[in-house]
Amino acid sequence: MKKFRKMFFGMSIVAVAALVLSGCGSNNDNNASNGSNNGGTAASDSNGGKPSADVVKLTAVFPGQASTAAPNVLKAINDKLKADGLNIQVDIKYIDDYWNKLALSIAGSTQYDLAWAHSSTLSDLVAKRVYQPIDDELKSEGPDLLANTPDYVLKGGAINGKQYAIARAIPMTGFNNVFDIRGDLREKYGISKITTLDGLESYFDAVLKNDPSMYAFVGSNTQALFPIYANYYFPIGDGGMYPVYVDPADPAHKVKSFLDTQAFADIVNKKKEWRAKGYISADASKLDDAEAGFDNGKVAALGANIFRASERVDTLTKNVPGAKVETVYLEPAKRYIFSAGDNMLAVPSTSKHVKEAVELMNWIKKDQANFDLWSYGVEGTNYKLTDGSVDTSGIADADKYNTNVWMWNDLRLARFSTNYAKSDIEELKAWDGKSEVSPFVGFTLDQSKIKSQISQIQAVMNEYGENLGLGVTDIGTVKDEIMKKMKAAGLQDVIDETQKQIDAYLAAK
Repeated sequence: MKKFRKMFFGMSIVAVAALVLSGCGSNNDNNASNGSNNGGTAASDSNGGKPSADVVKLTAVFPGQASTAAPNVLKAINDKLKADGLNIQVDIKYIDDYWNKLALSIAGSTQYDLAWAHSSTLSDLVAKRVYQPIDDELKSEGPDLLANTPDYVLKGGAINGKQYAIARAIPMTGFNNVFDIRGDLREKYGISKITTLDGLESYFDAVLKNDPSMYAFVGSNTQALFPIYANYYFPIGDGGMYPVYVDPADPAHKVKSFLDTQAFADIVNKKKEWRAKGYISADASKLDDAEAGFDNGKVAALGANIFRASERVDTLTKNVPGAKVETVYLEPAKRYIFSAGDNMLAVPSTSKHVKEAVELMNWIKKDQANFDLWSYGVEGTNYKLTDGSVDTSGIADADKYNTNVWMWNDLRLARFSTNYAKSDIEELKAWDGKSEVSPFVGFTLDQSKIKSQISQIQAVMNEYGENLGLGVTDIGTVKDEIMKKMKAAGLQDVIDETQKQIDAYLAAK
């Protein structure tokens, strides 16, 4: 299953696209794709090929490429929509360079009715009117969405009190703060289930001793160490390089600079120690793709998110028979939920069918049958259902449906691969059970007044982040230099504006 992981995208691309096309003429072609990888995946008309004035045709736009099975799956979806009494037909366009081309399309008035959205770009694209609010339509057409989506998850798609998107409902405690490791190797080495740093480093030692041809750990990712060193809320950034933070244990909720903290120094010093011990190999630069390296059995551990293990398990077991992927979360003193969601579905501003778009989103999550059809295809043709799990063994490649379920997933309805352990599924279902929902859930920083400062700060972090995360650079030698550049870029402006908005958000709760 192709995975578009959470990323921090530079807003300049979208900004330029919006400015360049602000005066463009209208393009009302509902099927225009402006750079799509295909002409869409439209199936034959469910009304025998005859257009109906009662049928509303929706176009969804997603990243990636359509699978060969997509047209037949879409026909089945449209047939089911008709059978359920919804006067809707849906087509899906797939585009590469997603954020840039989405902005170009919307600026050029291309009509899309459903689109992938992400927490890292939501506020900026709402400000640029790429998406439109759906509050009224949710009340009338989304009863199942409202009833079954936790309130804090709904907040993840809201900007300034208005609902613009529906986030996927999945575990969010430490979502991007975990490691993927090889569970079969851990068992072979006789190491207990890993929840501590000592346990993780014992695993790395065992890899170097018993499987020296493997890379113990690959990547500059520092986020998986945050739970034990910096269990904080970060309102800006991604990937482990954050300019500011708020400690949830601080009753005053003060916004502070992060890169000059002892916590950040401890994190990057640990990565430097790993490099010295050989856990991070100097030869790892020869590995073109760390993700593929793990899936091909060359890498023993890397940073991940909570759902990544369930998404990569089929590829790993196909490439390395008998292999198991396992999620490791270094248990903090207290578990928090800081974010309401990452991947989302939204209605673009060019849609003339907001009611029907929300009706479609509601239908997808209304029951298991709808969710399965939209997410995995036709049972028996595109997949088999084995003991409640999705099984594609024996399915011809041409019939395998390349789903984008990661955009709308819902733990209440999600299916998992037969290769993913039942115990791991149960652990996911209980993952947030002991977590405290932080007061920052649902807060989205309006960056409009500090966009220039954030852009300059991001440039500074990009300059140093990779080498710090790889353990190449000693933070002690560059800390003063980094902070001088951060302050010159406007760090205090960012702290002040973020504090102002957080105070106002908390006061209004």
